[in-house]
Amino acid sequence: MGQVLSPWQPLRGPLRRPRPAAGAAAKAAAAPADAGPPPAALEPGSLQLLVLQPSPFCNLDCDYCYLPDRGDTRRMALPLLDRVLAEVAASGLAGAELSIVWHAGEPTAVPRDWYEAAFALVARHAGGRRVQHHFQTNAVRVDAAWCAFFRRHGVRVGVSLDGPAALHDAHRRHRDGRGSHAAAMRGVAALRAAGLDFHAIAVLTRDALDQADAVYDFFADLGAVQVGFNVEEAEAAHPRSSLDAAGTEAALRRFWQRLLQRLGAEPGPTGPRLRVREVEAVLAALRDPRFGQGGGNTQNLPGRILNVAHDGRWCFWSPELLGDRHPQRGAVVLGRLDTGQLPRVAAAAGTTEAAEQAWQAWPPWQQEIDAGVRRCRADCAYWAFCLGGAPSNKLTEHGRLDAAATRACRLGQQVVVDAVLQALDGQLPPAGAPGADAPAQAGAAAAPAP
Repeated sequence: MGQVLSPWQPLRGPLRRPRPAAGAAAKAAAAPADAGPPPAALEPGSLQLLVLQPSPFCNLDCDYCYLPDRGDTRRMALPLLDRVLAEVAASGLAGAELSIVWHAGEPTAVPRDWYEAAFALVARHAGGRRVQHHFQTNAVRVDAAWCAFFRRHGVRVGVSLDGPAALHDAHRRHRDGRGSHAAAMRGVAALRAAGLDFHAIAVLTRDALDQADAVYDFFADLGAVQVGFNVEEAEAAHPRSSLDAAGTEAALRRFWQRLLQRLGAEPGPTGPRLRVREVEAVLAALRDPRFGQGGGNTQNLPGRILNVAHDGRWCFWSPELLGDRHPQRGAVVLGRLDTGQLPRVAAAAGTTEAAEQAWQAWPPWQQEIDAGVRRCRADCAYWAFCLGGAPSNKLTEHGRLDAAATRACRLGQQVVVDAVLQALDGQLPPAGAPGADAPAQAGAAAAPAP
């Protein structure tokens, strides 16, 4: 997944298989006999992430960006946003808490007065639920005024920053070709001066993999509460990655091994000197009593993520899917909220013709996605960590949603899992050492007889 993946959604964390909503069985029974198993159901209160695109425009022209129209300066109309929020409330998808990510373009390219009006609309439709706003920004326009806005509204801020200037400026440039590192660091300085916490997301390109120490030193000194490393993915408008080069996987393994060595050797006063999202996510998964029991993840189950473009087009699943094209099904768009509605789940009262049309739109896509998830579960040793992968990667790499393994999953998750498990294994006493087999013996004694 692209830059939207951040600490409020670590990796693709475990989720239970949803219970079918009322009416789902009848709708499934009406599906064609050859359509495969019924799709995963929409569940009341299942929406975790609402991704809203205030504008497609971005003031930078990063060479790995997946967005096709980042020169488009159109803006979401406030009456449309009002309608979108009313639909979310009426659908029954939203629960007691909701995260709203202003994304898919540079959010600070839209004026603050637009956000003041937008946040007022959000508050009007909140209906007592707790709403958390998030900005993922390139930080180029962040200044004291933006920091005051973030503080006033409790916005959680993520900064897209690829590390030292040479690495960053090779890929994250202004539209005139100038590097953006110096301007981004001024934005970081403004956040720090305002006392605002922020996290960072870096994209690992091929040239970064040989500079693990420089990358570690940069982020350890940055002042971010956490850094996440997204591998450069082939996705949507970015069909080829620098990580497609020969030898990339071996270089990436060396990168993570070195990063973990530095993390272990340089603890801070209250924890690691640098908090790394991927490492923390693997450890959290291993500690989770539900480990390995999930039926999917937020990107491949319906209704967990809702993506809405500036013009009202919408879809579930990976944010990068919205507007991408499927070879047979066409554009990944489930409807338009400027004229249509979201599907209603069991807890929502009333069903209109527009809501019924929305209900009919998503199951065929979901069945294809589910088929890919089943393949992942059957074939992949890393299932318990990724829970079926990201549909956006499958569509770009394989031209279909029912595929299993992707290069993005291999590099972005499996390599990390291997590196973390290897580091953990290195901290354990060798087999046969005094006391090394005591836990195993105790576990064997407590295990039930076959």
